[in-house]
Amino acid sequence: MTVTTLPQYCDENVLLVPDGLFGLADATPLMAHRNSGIFHKLISREMTGIEFFTNMPCLAYVVRGVETFYSADDEEFIIHAGDTLLLPRHHYMISDFHSTDGPLEAFLFCFSDDVIKEFLKIKSAAEVRSGKSSPALFRGSVNLTAYINALPQVYDTFSSSAALVKLKLLELLMLLDHHDTGQLVDFLATQNASHTRRNIRQIMREHAIKNFTVSDFARLSGRSLSTFKRDFKRDFGISPSRWMRNAKLEEARELVLESPTPILEIAQHVGYADASHFIKAFKARYDATPKQLRRSLAE
Repeated sequence: MTVTTLPQYCDENVLLVPDGLFGLADATPLMAHRNSGIFHKLISREMTGIEFFTNMPCLAYVVRGVETFYSADDEEFIIHAGDTLLLPRHHYMISDFHSTDGPLEAFLFCFSDDVIKEFLKIKSAAEVRSGKSSPALFRGSVNLTAYINALPQVYDTFSSSAALVKLKLLELLMLLDHHDTGQLVDFLATQNASHTRRNIRQIMREHAIKNFTVSDFARLSGRSLSTFKRDFKRDFGISPSRWMRNAKLEEARELVLESPTPILEIAQHVGYADASHFIKAFKARYDATPKQLRRSLAE
């Protein structure tokens, strides 16, 4: 059985974090329980344009190398060795790594609602019911470096329990907070207010043409797969897979009619790796190939 690497997976998919991190060759869980976990990432070759979406609040820590993150608002965050980046829940980003000076090694920490609530309780901080979090950059500290270095030495072959995962994540947050001036608490207090079920129409409107599976959308909405399919059918009148296919073809049709973008690029943009499959699906939907539709507009 061939194990997929992170760059290979992201060539055709948007990575859903943390759900999509399991089963990858170069991003392995050091310890995890449900939506909480600590993942170790070691990338030996250059990777650019890695699209991912956070389903839980996360923290990225770079051990060696430099990783650059770009938000949907075109903000750039350059993370050097020893630095950390806090990533909000339900946040779309792109990351780049250039292997000029060797591999990229990093840890990714994902925080469940229980972990965040426990931390806020310790800090006597109330959840904020409004507001929007943005990625937050933290510079390194000696304490944090020591914590990170100990992780693979102590827990690499350790069978972790839910209690241990929670304890190690709380320890990390306490170390960050020790050198912070309130940014971490504010971030998490705002963050944990958005953990309930999300509106399906809003999710589909925001992410219709991304290469998410139906299961991915179910997790993004805070529903089980069966509940998501039932609620989706009630709201839209068709199955999620058919709606997703139609939405991608509609996006493709607009690009065919309103832009000079080559057909192959349009196919790739809406998630078709095979141009012939795209053309066949497009013709079945619009009774004309993309080229025929574009030509008819010029006549």
